Amino acid sequence: MTALIRFLALALPAAVLVLALVAFLGAELGAGPDLAPLAQRGVGRPQGLPRPAAALALVFEATALLALFLLIEGRTGSGVLDGVVAGLAAWLFRGPLLVLTVAELTRLPTAPFWQTARLDLAALPLAGAAIGALARLARVRR
Repeated sequence: MTALIRFLALALPAAVLVLALVAFLGAELGAGPDLAPLAQRGVGRPQGLPRPAAALALVFEATALLALFLLIEGRTGSGVLDGVVAGLAAWLFRGPLLVLTVAELTRLPTAPFWQTARLDLAALPLAGAAIGALARLARVRR
């Protein structure tokens, strides 16, 4: 197995795990989005996505973050910092741009989306840092 395949096989599950852990901790600590404004309009989804769809969304997000990391890798001189930069770049699209799109195209309240964006501001750089740490370990083992 090539080093890249081995790295991808470790980094993808690690990123999924970090994203899922931050989402779980956010929900447990009450840092998740307040869905009351959406529920008042009858568009809230208090139970969330079905588990298979939520898991697929995490895998998709982790895959996109991993691809972005591979584009950025080596630019800062530190694998962990490369991962954090990739996470922050991913957050720009997952956070503010998504919220602004919701605000532009709908009359929905944006507060729940900003709350989700704040949680993602922690999740994506942490997952990127985990990817970067694994990349560093993979380089050391060569």
